[in-house]
Amino acid sequence: MSETHRPSKAYHFWNPYTPMDKLMPFMGIGPTVIVRGEGNYVINRYGKRYLNANSSTWNFTLGYGREEIIEAANRQMRELAFSNCWGMVHPRAMELSTRLVEITSGNYAHVYLGANGSEVTESALKMARQYFKQSPLHSERERHKFISLRGSYHGLGFGAISASGYDQYEVKFGPLLAGFVKIEPPYCYRCPYGKSGYPECDLTCAQSLRAAIEQEGPETVAGFVMEPIMGEMGVIIPPSDYYRAVGEICREYGVLFIVDEITTGFGRTGVLFVSQDWPIQPDLLCLGKIISGGYAPLAALLATEEIYQRFSGRGRYFISGSTHSGHPVSAAIGLAAIDLILKENLVENAARVGAYLKTGLLELQKEHEIIGDVRCQGLMVAVELVKNRLTKEPFTEDEIFDYVLDVVERGVLISLDNLRFFPPLTINEGDADTILQALDGALHTGFFANIDRKARLLRDFLESKIR
Repeated sequence: MSETHRPSKAYHFWNPYTPMDKLMPFMGIGPTVIVRGEGNYVINRYGKRYLNANSSTWNFTLGYGREEIIEAANRQMRELAFSNCWGMVHPRAMELSTRLVEITSGNYAHVYLGANGSEVTESALKMARQYFKQSPLHSERERHKFISLRGSYHGLGFGAISASGYDQYEVKFGPLLAGFVKIEPPYCYRCPYGKSGYPECDLTCAQSLRAAIEQEGPETVAGFVMEPIMGEMGVIIPPSDYYRAVGEICREYGVLFIVDEITTGFGRTGVLFVSQDWPIQPDLLCLGKIISGGYAPLAALLATEEIYQRFSGRGRYFISGSTHSGHPVSAAIGLAAIDLILKENLVENAARVGAYLKTGLLELQKEHEIIGDVRCQGLMVAVELVKNRLTKEPFTEDEIFDYVLDVVERGVLISLDNLRFFPPLTINEGDADTILQALDGALHTGFFANIDRKARLLRDFLESKIR
């Protein structure tokens, strides 16, 4: 293997979202250095293959080596490698925007193209505030607050982390932006309102949105921001009536309904978009990740005609954008990726293989008492471990990490903080079986299983040193 694939003794790269002091002793071991990808697998410098069951960061969903996408990128680079979209446009930006309007619910008329999900969620917040600042009604111009779900994730900009519902952001970066209010999520397995379950709960979680709007003052609230399924929190899937209820509350109070489908969009959940058939459609829709199959930085913010018209007139244009907003190569790749998703029926495949995977996980739940809950919507999957099913006592982060590490050591690559699986849309039942077998093996945590885990880690460590 080429020396270029070996991390130098002086390691200068600063990994995102990574405790570097914990990573460095293991640098070069297992999947810490990935040098190649083939189909749904990534390969380390020793040739060990890992099923990419996390789709990298939930985005690389079409597999490696897709010639249609590679050719689209090459063709665009030869034709027009870059052109910004500030006061001008190029054909791919127009074509991709039209395509997005066509394949969504029919509710949207205009598209802002960004480079990543954080950019478009940040843009949605800015657009909502500017929308109300430019209202013909003086009574609406003080609407600036946003309500979101505790435990949600909306990106890394300061507006996005202020909307996201994690206490660590306040601890690390606080004070966060003012005007962001949190309500409890629709987490049925651990209902924050102490209810026994749906429908007996009367959707108390949805009605908390009404209570928050009333408490803050309807004249101050600009938008309600939500993920249809909360991925970072552990695939929290609300009852279907929840979407109707919160949509109706937004309409009742004139609050913009802002939906973040960056994770769930383009087939991840077994439908093209979770929100596509909701009785109350979002005013702003954020898309990303799968939009390019992971082959290029790309995201989109879709807006209704009503919102767009508020930005017409002298000095009223939308004041937002970045260097790579609407990048022509990314747009060309997005068009190719969307074509593949639709042509190869990958949405249907996600629904079919997701159902197969869920059946297998429910079988494992019968065998392993520590599986408290299985949550699965298409290829968006979480397994919640508990020490006691009756009390739902959770495992610690360190204890869960041991199981996650074992799954990875068995050749299935997932994020290192929880038992969540976001595999590529192209997986089949054989790949699903690989996931199930790895999880089953990891959950056998008796004395001999722990010896086996340590032996496999030691083998990888020695292999890295020998080579």
